[in-house]
Amino acid sequence: MNARNLIIGKKPIKKLTDKMTLINDDGWESRYLNKTDKSEWIKIDLDSVYHDTENLILYNLPKPTQSELIKILVKEKKINIVSAISCLINYFEFDNDDNLVEFREELINELEKIIEQKDFKITNLESKRLKTIIYDSELNHSRNQREYLGKNKNKVEKDFLYYKNIAQRAEKIIAIINS
Repeated sequence: MNARNLIIGKKPIKKLTDKMTLINDDGWESRYLNKTDKSEWIKIDLDSVYHDTENLILYNLPKPTQSELIKILVKEKKINIVSAISCLINYFEFDNDDNLVEFREELINELEKIIEQKDFKITNLESKRLKTIIYDSELNHSRNQREYLGKNKNKVEKDFLYYKNIAQRAEKIIAIINS
């Protein structure tokens, strides 16, 4: 996955999709065909709760993996792109294409690495960037998002503790940023 395969923003997306053929629109995702190279693209609109804005995203198939998105996310400095990718990662959670792999542990580990670096400085941009990642990916939410029907009480409790732990680690990062 690279920047050419992930487009964010209304104007650049409109410019590209105007040259493509819409092949399916289910009201949630729109699938386009690039007539030139026959590549398929998905357009999706995801809301940022933290910024109270829409994130219009266009990506080339095959869809990016969560790990690919996390690699981009931890280096990206533009807040609109950070917000869009964070929302996209959250949207892709439990996606069959990722074999239902969750992103939370991988992402929180990467964020902890960032703040533990010797040369880490809490600038206004870095504060905004890390908070955007946490809030838009919902790392700070402790609710159990795994299926619980048919599970015994111990397994449900284990799932709850997993989400609670991730949320606490995210809140610790926010506390460090705010101090």
